[in-house]
Amino acid sequence: MRVQTGQLEQQPATETTDKRSVRHALLIALGSGIGYMPFALTIPILPGLVTGPLHGGPAEVGAVVGGYALTALLSRPVSGALMNRLGARALTIGGAILTTLATVCYPLAGSVAQLVGLRMLVGIGMGVMLAATGVWPVQLVAKDRQSWALGLSGTVIYVAIGLGAPLGTLVEHLAGTTATFVIAGLLALLVIPIAMSVPEVRVPPKAKEGAGGIERGRALLGTVLSSVALVFTAFGFAAVSGFAVAKFDALGVAGGAAVVTAYSLTVVLLRVASTWIRWEATRPVALAALFLVEALGVALIGLSNGLVLGVVGGVLTGIGMWQIYPVLGLFVVRSVDERGRATALSTFGACFTVGLAAGSGSLGLVAEATGYRTMFLVCAACVGLGLLVAVAAARVARTR
Repeated sequence: MRVQTGQLEQQPATETTDKRSVRHALLIALGSGIGYMPFALTIPILPGLVTGPLHGGPAEVGAVVGGYALTALLSRPVSGALMNRLGARALTIGGAILTTLATVCYPLAGSVAQLVGLRMLVGIGMGVMLAATGVWPVQLVAKDRQSWALGLSGTVIYVAIGLGAPLGTLVEHLAGTTATFVIAGLLALLVIPIAMSVPEVRVPPKAKEGAGGIERGRALLGTVLSSVALVFTAFGFAAVSGFAVAKFDALGVAGGAAVVTAYSLTVVLLRVASTWIRWEATRPVALAALFLVEALGVALIGLSNGLVLGVVGGVLTGIGMWQIYPVLGLFVVRSVDERGRATALSTFGACFTVGLAAGSGSLGLVAEATGYRTMFLVCAACVGLGLLVAVAAARVARTR
């Protein structure tokens, strides 16, 4: 795809992506990671603010830490609908500015309710920004790189999460809590020069909406099926990130965090390798194999009594999830027309958050009732349900 100026109308899709477009996509992904850092840096120090100066307890900590989630979730589909009108650049910059303003105001909060309100504003800012930076790289590349572009944002966010907690703790130790919030908030402003330097691709207002009810129905079906499959996939992430450490602690085995690290590193390394490895699990058999590998990994974590088998399970879960998200997103791209792509992809991306929230809540109830071993096996079965839905989504995408 040729990009010459700061704003282009959508060009006919070419077969291969030039190096310049790849660089631009990488820059936007870098912006996603930087924009996520205010969230990642402040996570380890927010509980101290709640329980210290604001005199809150565990319930208040949970409300503050999770306060961003609802607004982040709701703002993403709305942002997708606005993207064709306003453009990805405007939404990225606006989201970054709102994130900065809300984050630097954390120390000014005089109550838990005020802090929750600021977290909800951060959720809007991050939701808008991540919706834009999730779609923008896909618009920049040709068909041969769309799956790779879809995985970029998630990859850099994995890295941001991994770096954010220790860096936030270090900065607080060196500069204090207030300075950490200010530094974290101002960091999001670095997204602005990146957004200004990358051209955006605008869909012409008179782009075709689809050929009749059958095409519109197929677009809706392809988006819904892919999104439902993603919800089930996210159960695996919820299980590994939320319960792996607790599972091994209950067994008296130290070092359960290694399972989470093994999972995260596997996803990041494989997605980085995807820059050179041109393989996409778009065929139903290949996609089903990835779901089975994820399900096997989750089951191994549940069945393991030692850390070695648990780490193997984390690696297998990472191998499965390496391509599931971008490939399901690719089905969405291939199911909808150009005009509906931004809204469909933003809604699709929000469904990962839905799956994470639903998975964390329901799996927690299962663990409390039956234990961690059964919980991980139930999670593996849920991933299996996702397999069935994903195969149906693959068939819809291929028939378009």
